[in-house]
Amino acid sequence: MGAGSLTAVYWQRRWLWRPVALGALLVAVIANAFCATSGDLLVVSVARGLIGLAGGLLCGIYSAFLANIKSPVRLIAITTFVQIGIEAIFVFFTPLVIDRLGFGGLFAGMAVLFAMLIPCISALPQGWPITDPESAGAAIHNAPSWRGYPLLLSFASYSVVQTGAYAFLGDFGQTAAHLSAQQTLRTIGVSLIFSALGPAAAYALDERGGLLVPIAGSIAVMGCAIFGAIWGSPSALTFFVSISLLQIAWAFLICKLYSALIEANNLLVPAATTVSVFGSALGASLMGYLLDQRGLAGALSLSMGAVASTALLTLPFLRFNRASAPAQQNSAVRSIASRS
Repeated sequence: MGAGSLTAVYWQRRWLWRPVALGALLVAVIANAFCATSGDLLVVSVARGLIGLAGGLLCGIYSAFLANIKSPVRLIAITTFVQIGIEAIFVFFTPLVIDRLGFGGLFAGMAVLFAMLIPCISALPQGWPITDPESAGAAIHNAPSWRGYPLLLSFASYSVVQTGAYAFLGDFGQTAAHLSAQQTLRTIGVSLIFSALGPAAAYALDERGGLLVPIAGSIAVMGCAIFGAIWGSPSALTFFVSISLLQIAWAFLICKLYSALIEANNLLVPAATTVSVFGSALGASLMGYLLDQRGLAGALSLSMGAVASTALLTLPFLRFNRASAPAQQNSAVRSIASRS
C-alpha cells in the first residue's frame, strides 16, 4: 500500500486519474475473489500484495485530489469520520461473517466493497488541475517549500505512537489498570465511539485558529493521554478517560498534519501514506519488543519519544496562521471546480 501511494508523486500530474482508479479497483475486486476461492498460501499472499498496491494507488488519487481543494481539513475530517465508522462496523460484523461464511465470505465482502466504488469513478476529476489563465499561472497552493519535508517525516513519528499504542492498548489496560481481558476489550470498544469527536472537531474548527495552536494542543493532549494510559491508570475510569482522549487527539491531529503538509508542499501529500505505513510497521514492532523487554517503562519511553519527535518535526515549521492564498487564487479554485 505504501509503495502504491508513493508512485503517485510521479504520476499525479502526468496521468489521468480515472483510468488509474478503474484499474486499481478491478485489481482489488479480482484479487479478493482469488482470496475468497483459494486456500493456497502463496496465492493469497500475492493477492493481498496486489490489493495493497491497488489500495495505495487509490490513496494516491485521494491525496492528489486533497492537495488541490480549498478546504482540505473538512474533507480529511469527513473521510476520517467515515473511516472510523466503517472500521467499527467491519470489526463488529467480522466474527459473525467468519462463523457463518468462513474467511472466503469475508474476502468476498471486500470484493463487493471495492466493486461498489467503480460507479463512483465518474465523480473524480480527470486529473491534476491546470492553473487558471486569469491567475497568471499562480498555483492553487503556495509554492512548494522545503518545510514540507520535515512535516512529511512527522507522519512517521505520529504513526509510531498511534499504531504502537493502539496495538497494545489491551496490554496497557491489563497491566497498568489491572483490568481483566474482557473488561479491557469493553473499555476500548466504548472509547472507540469518542474517537469520532476528533474529526468532528477538526471539521468544526476548519482553518480557524491556524495550524500551530491546534497541532501543539493536540500533541500535548496526546502526550498526557498516553502517560495516563500507560503509567497513570490505577482504575478503569482513568484508563477509559485516557484512551478516549488519546483517540480524540490523534484523530484530530492527523487532519491538521495533512493540512500543514498541503500548505507547505502539496506535491508531497501522496508520500504521507508511505511514510505512515513505515511508521506503523516500526511502531508496532518496537512497542512489542520494548514492552516485552522493559515493560511499561519501555512502552512509555517509546511513546513519549515519538510524541516529542512529532512536535519537533512540526511546530518549528508552522505559522501562527495558515498563510492566505493570493486573492487571484479564488478564481482559479472556482475554475478548477467547474472543469472537474
